[in-house]
Amino acid sequence: MKKLILALCAILVLGCCAAAAESAPEKIILWEHTAKEIDEAGNVIEQPVKVTLETETPVEISPMDNVDVSDGFFATIRREGVAPVVVSITPAEFGAHANLNNATEEQLKTFIAVVAQQYEEGKYTSEIHKTKSGNVYLAVGDETTRSVWQVYEDTMIEIIQFHEDFSPLTAEDQAFAIEILQGIWME
Repeated sequence: MKKLILALCAILVLGCCAAAAESAPEKIILWEHTAKEIDEAGNVIEQPVKVTLETETPVEISPMDNVDVSDGFFATIRREGVAPVVVSITPAEFGAHANLNNATEEQLKTFIAVVAQQYEEGKYTSEIHKTKSGNVYLAVGDETTRSVWQVYEDTMIEIIQFHEDFSPLTAEDQAFAIEILQGIWME
């Protein structure tokens, strides 16, 4: 009887460990690069940066072969049942430690206006939001295509989402894009 109880306890513990392993976030390295900045003395300082994606639910990542990836990360990220996202992660050309958190409202509106040029006049919406960790991001789009932008620590992240047939994006589609954005971390 004791052996049976021990065996059942062992099976229960193994099952709990397997369930915990399945629910742990998956962490995928997307891109590694060296950020450069100039200190007060004019010296160039190089700092390694690793960009990772943490996701609770598995995704399929397909790097874009037709894009020069020497200076960034470019891929399509898919999950069944929602519109895929095209992710571009590149060095920002705004200077060291540039991020949207420090931008004025006028600067954010100017950035939105630049992004909105790809949409038909009067047919797009724009929003300014914050991630769970408090970083500002911009969303601009129409009913079929949406661009989400974030600039943080000299790195620009752009997510573009659309269905292959350009059917309207659903709330679930848009939630997937924001989940991907919020899962991207720089170390």
